[in-house]
Amino acid sequence: MSSQALQGLTSSKPQPHHDAKRPAWVGLAVAVTLVACSNMSSACVGLRCLEIWSATDGGGRLVVESDFLTEKVQTFQSFCAPDNSQCLYTTIDPGFMAPTQNVAGDPNFRLADGTKVRVVIVNAPSGLSLNVNGQKLSQPGESALLGTMPTIHNHPSWQLVVPGGRYGDYNLSFKLTTDSPAYSESQPVSVVVTNVPPPEDTPTATPTSGPTPAPTPCPGDCSNDLEVTIDEIILCVGMALGATPIALCPSCDVNGDGDVTIDEIIAAVNAALAGCPMPPAATLGEIQDTIFTPRCAIPTCHDDTSHNGNLALTAGESFAQLVNVPPDIASIRDAGILRVDPGHPENSFLLMKLSGPPRGAGSLMPLTGAALSAEQIQLVRDWIVQGAKP
Repeated sequence: MSSQALQGLTSSKPQPHHDAKRPAWVGLAVAVTLVACSNMSSACVGLRCLEIWSATDGGGRLVVESDFLTEKVQTFQSFCAPDNSQCLYTTIDPGFMAPTQNVAGDPNFRLADGTKVRVVIVNAPSGLSLNVNGQKLSQPGESALLGTMPTIHNHPSWQLVVPGGRYGDYNLSFKLTTDSPAYSESQPVSVVVTNVPPPEDTPTATPTSGPTPAPTPCPGDCSNDLEVTIDEIILCVGMALGATPIALCPSCDVNGDGDVTIDEIIAAVNAALAGCPMPPAATLGEIQDTIFTPRCAIPTCHDDTSHNGNLALTAGESFAQLVNVPPDIASIRDAGILRVDPGHPENSFLLMKLSGPPRGAGSLMPLTGAALSAEQIQLVRDWIVQGAKP
């Protein structure tokens, strides 16, 4: 990030603090344009899609189609503050995409190439936000670019921050806009976001904190991608002002004392300008010895005999089976995701399977025993970020 991009930081107004204990939602009458779509034209990385179309060929009102009319956006607990005062629930399901082909029988049409589409918040309860490319959208009028045709394919995270033990349904409404004179904005779309666990995950009165994310060596690197953005710095500023829970980005609190100071904000700015230090070298050998061999390359799973999912993770074979290899699941493969995409953890199916796969992508791995620790998952992420070398 350039120094010019940081010049506006001191003049940025902090987002107002909202009391998460107030009633979560007051009913809002909005026109809903979620259209039942039996001919969904493209997979959404194994997830559900909010597909973007136009009402007429070559122009007209933007339209959102969905194949989950009667379902809610299900979030899952990511982590809680040590005192359980705030918990973060998140998911990347559903995503936004704009198909590039018309579908026979569908009343709507693909957008023209070059059309930019933005998502704009119409209304949202306190604590609920839509995070698009690092931009937190929670207040009416806040917007972010979803993409430009023909490559609109965006998986924002739906995030809910509420006190531990609070479960419920929350309504978020948004609309789509464009600067193209050929199209007009969509009608408001209302989506119900819930943190009520599915029946098999019935909550206790007070949820326990999830695993603590592995600490990052880079101040302000909330997404742990070895890059600090202006949005992450603003998030740190909000924590210093007391407007944002520290649990949302522990890396802002470098010394872990529960307070974000000016020195820690400056450290985050320096990391944005100079770049994050690379983590210690992560090797496939270490991953093989500590994860693949004892937890994955076992009978009935991914040894040479079982070869479950057409994948063997035995020593000497795992590299050729993983790196730059498409997954077996058609919807994941068709979306361009690889088992391991060197330098791109966000496009690596292995990391998704170890940290929490999307809908339609099978079970969390390893299938037997406890889930991997945050440190083990970070080891795999670091190996991928560093190029996934043999």
